[in-house]
Amino acid sequence: MQNSLKIYVDRLSRERTEKIEETLTPELMDINEKDLKFQSSVKLEGKAYLAEDHLVIQLDVETEALIPCAICNKGLKKKITVKGFYHTEDLEKIRGHVYDYTNPLREAILLEVPSYVECLENCPKRTDLKNYLQKGNDQFPFADLN
Repeated sequence: MQNSLKIYVDRLSRERTEKIEETLTPELMDINEKDLKFQSSVKLEGKAYLAEDHLVIQLDVETEALIPCAICNKGLKKKITVKGFYHTEDLEKIRGHVYDYTNPLREAILLEVPSYVECLENCPKRTDLKNYLQKGNDQFPFADLN
């Protein structure tokens, strides 16, 4: 996996802001799971700048994840958006004045992935669940208790 998510700190001065506009391949996510796949590009837009003795990275991120429906297991594309992602790094901890922000970005995206998705109105298996979701004494044996 090769990416361009590096900030060259020595190119930033106290007043300069580096504009970030990137469209990266889904390989950035490095996810190879049965129940989660990233097949769409990852779009980044934001900036990086220095604030006193810290590097600050501010981004808005968009991508799509392929997640199986919790009811029928059909793969669904779910838009993943990270608005206002902020990451700061102490300049003293940045070796060689080059900071790679791949891991913090991946973590922020993965935190936005929902734990489950459903087809909702067009799920072919939803009718099979109706028997289990109807209220009645057969399904809720303790409904009449006070």
